[in-house]
Amino acid sequence: MILRRLGNKRKIAHILEKYFPEHTTYVEPFFGAGGMFFNKRMAKHNIVNDLDSDVYNLYKVIKNDKERLLYELQLMPIHRDLFQHWRNNDEIEPLMQAVRFLFLSNFSLYGKMDCMRYGGWNSKQLILENIENFAFMIQNVQFSNVDFGVFLETITTSLSEKNSFIYADPPYLNTVDNYTENFNESDVIRLFDALENTKCKFAYSEFNNDFILKEAKNRGLNVVEIAERRTLGNRNTEILIMNYDYKTESYHNKQKLF
Repeated sequence: MILRRLGNKRKIAHILEKYFPEHTTYVEPFFGAGGMFFNKRMAKHNIVNDLDSDVYNLYKVIKNDKERLLYELQLMPIHRDLFQHWRNNDEIEPLMQAVRFLFLSNFSLYGKMDCMRYGGWNSKQLILENIENFAFMIQNVQFSNVDFGVFLETITTSLSEKNSFIYADPPYLNTVDNYTENFNESDVIRLFDALENTKCKFAYSEFNNDFILKEAKNRGLNVVEIAERRTLGNRNTEILIMNYDYKTESYHNKQKLF
């Protein structure tokens, strides 16, 4: 991975994958940093989406102009003046827009792009070391840059109900995102509806708050606790909501992988 984003599933991806059903087509409506995608087994077909134009532009530049991106990253200085400049100023050209986004995301606290962080790691070197593998993994991935509802409705007709799997990792309920000021209860209901309308197997990551649990129960969905997660000083239990019987469908019941 080369992008730091809040809510990244990289650390628990190996746990989540155990509950995923077999599939040949993998779909993500909220791709973000790709914490799940880059830490699981690659599916034959992959279709992903993110409303954030910076995320979409970064992956497009990596696919189409990787060598120039590497060159600009190697030249990029790491200092607070540049961080403040890019906090207050956008880039128009896609290549430099991608460089700016990587800098602000990877050198800010929690990837929130508001406060520069320091530490005993070299984020720039990690990007340079991982970008080749990153580019290889996304070379045949289909990317989209629209609202999740539009995305799921658009691709539904092309998905096989039997062989497709959708993993939804939206912003946690009532946290800031790119849809409104926060991802609210109306967005949650809209997402549940959109997922169910696809008729495909899906899994939805969230915290175990009362509204989410009640909605899952009312829809007859399965819920499993994954792990306790600490976010910005709070402790919450990560859950996975599924519309299939994970005890018979999940990878770890078909072959020993871990």
